[in-house]
Amino acid sequence: MYGKIITYLLILVLIVLLFVVSCYYISLNKTTNNVEILQAETPDFNKIQILLNQNQPTIFRQVLYGWEPIIHIFDASLDDIDYLINNNQDFNKDILDCLSNYSMFLSMGWEYKFLEKTNKVKDNHFILQRNYRQLFIQIMGTQRIYLVHPSQSNLIETQIMDETSPNNNNKPQTVSKVNFWNKQETSKEPFNKLEYTEIILREGNILFIPKGWWYLKVSEEDNMCMEAINVSLFSLIPF
Repeated sequence: MYGKIITYLLILVLIVLLFVVSCYYISLNKTTNNVEILQAETPDFNKIQILLNQNQPTIFRQVLYGWEPIIHIFDASLDDIDYLINNNQDFNKDILDCLSNYSMFLSMGWEYKFLEKTNKVKDNHFILQRNYRQLFIQIMGTQRIYLVHPSQSNLIETQIMDETSPNNNNKPQTVSKVNFWNKQETSKEPFNKLEYTEIILREGNILFIPKGWWYLKVSEEDNMCMEAINVSLFSLIPF
């Protein structure tokens, strides 16, 4: 008798868990018609999760000035930072602790890397965002970023990059065929109908770009940034 009750309870718990996971997965993949760029300044964990779950591009302003490990590397070189990453476990732990507020449900941790970019370095093609939680973290300088809503994907002829990218969970990247800086290419249909939003990602700020959006980055001055991807069970789903 008791054995049957325990079995029924376990089945009930499993059904509830599957329901919760299914609802969250559907929520992750939803696309809103709103093209507004959300903004928040030094939010707490609950506010961060509410904003991220809206699946709209979001800028978290002045966040890095509260990240202890980042404060100490504002003037450091990329070599110095690489040394810290490879030789200082506390530094890595502190970075992961800071990122934890942005983690998704069933998170398995974060992968991150620091990038140093020179003036006038730019993407030539729009890149399709395929990660559920990827953060663009501006440590020094600024970047100009162009964003395209998923509803306009039909205007973008795509190609698959042969090389895999660490910032794309080592999957081939999907990019636009059209070179954004080539007027002869951008003037042709259907790309010439494309509408995009242009933002400036400033020092100390974090940008979240939802899955399904397209982005293109331009460095207008020497800058340093960090790109971080949250790995979860949902990241392992191959679509």
